Amino acid sequence: MLYTVAWGGPGVVSTMCHPAGGVYLEGKVRALRRLGVDVLVSAQTDEERVECDLVDQERVVVAAGLRYVCLPIPDRSVPDVASAVAVVEPLDALYRRGAHVVFHCWAGIGRSSLLAGLLLGMEGVEPGEAWRLISEARGCSVPDTAEQGEWLTGWWAGRG
Repeated sequence: MLYTVAWGGPGVVSTMCHPAGGVYLEGKVRALRRLGVDVLVSAQTDEERVECDLVDQERVVVAAGLRYVCLPIPDRSVPDVASAVAVVEPLDALYRRGAHVVFHCWAGIGRSSLLAGLLLGMEGVEPGEAWRLISEARGCSVPDTAEQGEWLTGWWAGRG
């Protein structure tokens, strides 16, 4: 299930829990494509992809015509700021051209919301508003940890 953030930008930002893996993966990815998804970003670690039977995710996503991006972030933690910005900035350019960008981690609450918040921040959305928009879309409070909230606030304060 996609949780689409109601933001008036040119593209679409969504979060989701990880797609079903194994024999279900191809069908789930084709369904995302039918929904208009252009980019799928995974914040899962290699170990999580093994556990969720998503080791073929990149191949399946690319074969379905989507762009696949992976920024492994350990659960309930935050990424290095420079690494996250380097991954999300090109996605912001796609978003500005109308792309539908979907972020996933395990449950679609912490790491994926953090990356979605970063993309929204690049569009000028302040952290508190980004968390509100994502929480509203998810139907639950985000971020998952105080550290994630502080990370986005710190990035916002230090952005160039």
